[in-house]
Amino acid sequence: METKNSTYYGMIDVLRLVFAALVVSIHTMAFKSINEDLWIATSMGIARLAVPFFFIVTGYFLYNRINSEKEPKSTLKRLLILYVSWVLIEIITLFPMVLSNLGTSPIFLIERLLFMGITGSLWYISSLIIAIFVISPLLKKDKILLLIIIGFVLYLFGATGDTYFGLFEKTMITHLINGYTGVFVMPQIGITESIIFVSIGAAVNKYKFNEKIKNAGLLSIISIILLLIETFVLNKTGIAKDANMYLSAIIAAPLILVWAINCNISISTRISKACRDYSLGIYCSHQIIMIWIAMFAPMLFENTMIRFICTLLISTLIITILRKTKAKKILLK
Repeated sequence: METKNSTYYGMIDVLRLVFAALVVSIHTMAFKSINEDLWIATSMGIARLAVPFFFIVTGYFLYNRINSEKEPKSTLKRLLILYVSWVLIEIITLFPMVLSNLGTSPIFLIERLLFMGITGSLWYISSLIIAIFVISPLLKKDKILLLIIIGFVLYLFGATGDTYFGLFEKTMITHLINGYTGVFVMPQIGITESIIFVSIGAAVNKYKFNEKIKNAGLLSIISIILLLIETFVLNKTGIAKDANMYLSAIIAAPLILVWAINCNISISTRISKACRDYSLGIYCSHQIIMIWIAMFAPMLFENTMIRFICTLLISTLIITILRKTKAKKILLK
């Protein structure tokens, strides 16, 4: 992410780190050992705003440079290097796991490597690559409203195989979403979740929503409450098959971005940069760490809260070491 002014954009970087930690809470099921409803509210609810927020932030800053001759090639090249590098790290560090899955369908293995990596965490990066490649021609022509409409339709389609699965089970749409996941593995991967949020991020920039929306903090809180209501209704009734594509996220994520842009808390360039490095590093590495813990310290893995804390701390330690090496130019940018 580019920053013109660390005080202006610093809170965005802080939130990226917070959301990266929340992604860890999703995969470690952090609060389930404490209370079922707390787990639903956090890991199944609020934490699911993380990837939409990441997409929106990318769209917001991409809009500033999309008309450059170097774009989108420059951004796509950087993301491809990032994705391939972390896939290789997953293969090397989890080689026994890779070997044990060689008997799986070759097509499935290829799809997994292309769209989500070994652990599954990297789907955000692959989807971002696909979204930027697909929308750039229209984004260069400033067709943002059209992109949002297309993205919204795709998001609704993806939600039929995810949070709203129970409402569409055994219908014609189920066959369509099954065909989609037959390629992209999961409903949120590819173009279903990425396009709408990247496009909304560009719209926030173009239309200066941060100047037009007042009380973004209060509105963000209200939107998060709506998200929690949607979360509990869908998960308690059994409608949701998974918890990645809530409709209220379309409202909550951009409001949180607007609040972050308008936040007047002064954050230094050093802290802002550290937050960017750690957020990306923790996001990409945490599932590797979680698998290591399961293999070598299974007792720690039993309690989900201990699992979360240990995974987060070890990931942070590893990223701290990486930041002192030349590898950070590839793995943390």
